Amino acid sequence: RMCSPVLSGGAAASSIICLGVDFMSESVAAIMARNGCGHVPVYRAATRHIGCSLAESAEGRGYEAWLRKFGDASSSPPSSSDKKALHVVYINTSLETKATSASILPTITCTSSNVLQTILQASAQMGPDRLQICYGPDTYMGENLKSLLDAVLSHDESWTDSRIRDELHPLHTRESLRHLRDNLHVYPHGNCIVHHMFGNSVVETVSDKYADAYVTAHLEVPGEMFQIALEKSMNDEGVVGSTSNILQFIERKVEEAAKDM
Repeated sequence: RMCSPVLSGGAAASSIICLGVDFMSESVAAIMARNGCGHVPVYRAATRHIGCSLAESAEGRGYEAWLRKFGDASSSPPSSSDKKALHVVYINTSLETKATSASILPTITCTSSNVLQTILQASAQMGPDRLQICYGPDTYMGENLKSLLDAVLSHDESWTDSRIRDELHPLHTRESLRHLRDNLHVYPHGNCIVHHMFGNSVVETVSDKYADAYVTAHLEVPGEMFQIALEKSMNDEGVVGSTSNILQFIERKVEEAAKDM
């Protein structure tokens, strides 16, 4: 069935131009084709290569070798004690990376908005003590996910099994989250050079000059910055997550402040 993408004003789009790195136009074209819109052309903003250090970190042999360590174990003869492996790949990668990865390990593509629910659901469905989750290539995001799980597990009085089921996932408890954390493997050599700039110097500025401010952090930022927002989030003075999570937090805080005026 053929279709046409609809613009916000209601008119059908005759073509799409992607103003961004190469993998974005690749992904848009693939998603369009998958949904019956392959006849709508997708153009890149420039003929030259527009790369991304994070995406490129998964295009070399190092990433394949890392996956194969788990792929070899996952394909061994099954036994009652064997663990299966699942690769969760960040959407900000090339189609080649996704295809190559899928030939080595079962692979699911995630966004920053759904990565937490993706690993929670996969772990619950396959068994948190039986499933190894390989996350890549964004090292910061993977380590920040582990930090988020650590923060929940370290607050045993506030993060009870009941709260975990209500706010994180209905099939998880403290014990299952502990298994998930211990079986979450993060690729160690994948970073965005732009996000890398938000490290120690930014953290020092935020800590010294804006200690009373709300702090938000995307899952892709360096761990030092993430930790500040994570600690703040425990008291509803910050948030960690995707761009939409950050926008929702800001909107809520603005509405609360407006009511108090």
